[in-house]
Amino acid sequence: MADTVAQLTQKLLDAMEAVSNDPNTDPAQARREMAQRMAQAIRDFVVGRTTQVQVTVTGTDATGSPVTGTGTGTGVIQ
Repeated sequence: MADTVAQLTQKLLDAMEAVSNDPNTDPAQARREMAQRMAQAIRDFVVGRTTQVQVTVTGTDATGSPVTGTGTGTGVIQ
């Protein structure tokens, strides 16, 4: 199940706190670590989320006449 907005917010704050409280950390390493933690938090927020999409497909039938089809579906982001 995907994280809630509150969980995402906390994970992002945790990522910032983890690298901002150590004065001995190399700035480049801190940025990389924060980016990795934030990327994981965003992934946890998005992957597993149920979403609804609408699709329109256009083409031609066997006689060459134009056809259009639309549909709506629900799926889980993986």
